Amino acid sequence: MKTWLGGMMRIDWAQCGGRGRCAMRFARWATMVFVVVVMGAGTSTAVAGGFQASLPAYRVRLLEKTELGAAPALEVYRNEQLVFRFPLVSALDSATEREHLSGIRYEAHVPAENGKGVRYEIAVTAASSLWTRREFHWRLYADHMEFDQAAWGEGKLGRCHFFSGGRPGRWNKGLSDGAAWNSSLMADRYWSPAPNHANQWEFSIGEPLTLGFSGSARKGSEDDFRPAQMNDLFSPPPLMMAFHRGGEWASVGIGTQPGQYRFPALEYSGSRYAGVAWWVDYLGYQTLSKTQEGGFHSPVASVHFAYSALDTLERYTAWLRQSGFGTEARYPDVAWHHLPVFCGWAEQTTRAVPLDREPNTEATQKNYESWVAELERRGLPVGTIVIDDKWQKGYGSFDVDTQKWPDLKGFVAAQHARGRHVLLWVPVLHTDGLPLELCAHDVGGKCIAPSLGSQAYEAFLRKQIRTLVETVGVDGFKEDWVGAPTRAGLPVPAELAGMEAVRWFQGILFTEAHRWRPDAMLETQTTNAAFRDSSDVLRLNDIYYSTRDVVGTMRERARVAHISGWELVDTDNASSTTLETWWEYMEAQPSIGIPALYFLHKTESTMEEPPESNWQALAGIWRRYIDGLPAHGATK
Repeated sequence: MKTWLGGMMRIDWAQCGGRGRCAMRFARWATMVFVVVVMGAGTSTAVAGGFQASLPAYRVRLLEKTELGAAPALEVYRNEQLVFRFPLVSALDSATEREHLSGIRYEAHVPAENGKGVRYEIAVTAASSLWTRREFHWRLYADHMEFDQAAWGEGKLGRCHFFSGGRPGRWNKGLSDGAAWNSSLMADRYWSPAPNHANQWEFSIGEPLTLGFSGSARKGSEDDFRPAQMNDLFSPPPLMMAFHRGGEWASVGIGTQPGQYRFPALEYSGSRYAGVAWWVDYLGYQTLSKTQEGGFHSPVASVHFAYSALDTLERYTAWLRQSGFGTEARYPDVAWHHLPVFCGWAEQTTRAVPLDREPNTEATQKNYESWVAELERRGLPVGTIVIDDKWQKGYGSFDVDTQKWPDLKGFVAAQHARGRHVLLWVPVLHTDGLPLELCAHDVGGKCIAPSLGSQAYEAFLRKQIRTLVETVGVDGFKEDWVGAPTRAGLPVPAELAGMEAVRWFQGILFTEAHRWRPDAMLETQTTNAAFRDSSDVLRLNDIYYSTRDVVGTMRERARVAHISGWELVDTDNASSTTLETWWEYMEAQPSIGIPALYFLHKTESTMEEPPESNWQALAGIWRRYIDGLPAHGATK
């Protein structure tokens, strides 16, 4: 076997009795050579030679920049096609200032035998305008690349960039030191794992993207509505995106230890005049201290290679698991989780909207009892009833509105007697109805957020959840309206900033429900491997009114969910589309996931009524689906 370094050195392992006998001797020799060749080239002037390496999945070449003060860059090739040009260093801004880097020095070497699969490493240092010490680490594996950065010093953290020195401007260098400090893309388009209401998966490389939670107004107003930007249906989605060139795909994604997802999103600038940038924003919640011996270590960025976008997602997800950046399911599969679902949301909308009422006014016991009776009359074998928005007095208080639901406990008992289960719809981290002492307030005393992390708020949530599960008897919850802190200055502890706020809330909902009902179901839309340990079922979420290829759209969403770790998905429903597309989806649902029905009389937008033959056929489809459920691997 032969290893190439810098296109200049070749070692035949057989000459010294095999890899094991000469690895240490070679590693010492290679390091010395690179100190001379590569360290000598580690300046801002061009030097002949330099580091390059061919790996099974890709090839890299380290470039010296000729322009004054520019950063050295690493070119990445896939099957001899240039895909990325990454600067060796990336900026770490404070909450108030941009970082500028200079004096870049680097050393490339072959790691010792305990390199854990790393073929080559590039260690980089630089002088910083903000931090006392800066390090950057590149690890080249046979099938992928990794990058991370570290900093020591003092200050509140802002944007942490990947493969860039700042956010480029549209027609200028923007919040960066120019194109030479940002990445260059040779791809023609990218694929995102975050579904949107335009059902668009691929985009021009010039289109910005937020993977996670965003506080911006990019969704558009009612008069400037952009369905492609409504991408919070999986929240958060996998933090990766895949780039295409000439039939090849290469992904850029990040991961970190659960507990360290203290940022709202992975953001992508889009390809601009001064290159492209990726970053996460700590929004000043995380502080770096001079006494912090270990310093700050960023999430790890990875680059994987494949022949399709979904293949890159598979490789990225496997990497998350292997690296300890994701979580695993806590409870075994449960038989009743697979049974068909009826959710009353579209019945609520079709009743309320024509009369100019809020749909949540129709979430009453009287209505749901009549809808259940209609299900029974039609012979539809529903296994789960979801009581949607709004059964509670306050969205955030988890207290039953007894005017709407005078006997929720009796309703649940009646469903149990018929072999059905009941879920309650709940939003995440809502303030509506919260006691003031459990709120974070603005200067005017208004409740702007729950008191995240406080023992009192957690105790309140657990008490309310226990009452609903143990006393009222509900079987679980369907999570919606998932949001996280996305702006600076909120009274949020550092350990619960960003995505960690949602992980914390969802963890409470999940563990407390399962404490009192081990076979409980928590449905979530958090299609991110870090959230797998607090979710039983992944819901595919809403379909927008203009969708016509419902089946294709939902199959793609299901593929993303399966790859990300969820075997069981709730198909949700196509009640907002035309009757034809709704029925196509109802026929296809059993091949995608748990069948789901949202209305019994009319579609939401077109107000079409299905013929009786549809209902008879649907009952047969569901019975065949239930008969085909595996008897093994699930418990009743």
